[in-house]
Amino acid sequence: MDKKKFIERIAKVAVKNYEIYGILPSLVIAQAILESGWGKKAIENNIFGIKAGSSWRGKVVTRETREWDGDKYVIKKSKFRAYDSIEDSIMDYLNLVGNTKRYEKVRNAKDYKEAARLIYETGYATDPHYTDKIINIIESNSLYQYDVLEEAISPWAVDAWSWAIKNGITDGTNPKNYMTREQCITMLYRLYRLF
Repeated sequence: MDKKKFIERIAKVAVKNYEIYGILPSLVIAQAILESGWGKKAIENNIFGIKAGSSWRGKVVTRETREWDGDKYVIKKSKFRAYDSIEDSIMDYLNLVGNTKRYEKVRNAKDYKEAARLIYETGYATDPHYTDKIINIIESNSLYQYDVLEEAISPWAVDAWSWAIKNGITDGTNPKNYMTREQCITMLYRLYRLF
């Protein structure tokens, strides 16, 4: 499956269930990309690397995994949840993060940068660079566009938003918020300097 189709497959479920679980679609998609290597390293359709604890009653598979122990990466054998489909994996992730008290702050995140920081801080992953990796995936693939849920966003607006982030006009958060005078003047000044 190519990258665009992988994103669309995850986005379809993440956007549809945002109102129910409160997890930003950009975070869901980015974690799926990072945890599964664009679906290529999925463990039995488990695209989020969710381990099977003692409360898990579904299928299980054992695999080696690389974990950060606080000083260095170590290889450990771990039990992972197994699913019949990628969609089942997404729904289980949404249920886990969307209903577990531990991830409450993630559900209340104002934007993808805060959500990426909080998913790491709440213990989802051990990689000390997890937050930066998630943010980089979101920004390099314009995944923040899926967080604009009130109405469809035009391809032109997505291109313009990506351009504005790359050129330092915006930090990439809150695309639907009102523009400040400072941002407006900065944009006009930069346009003026171009011509």
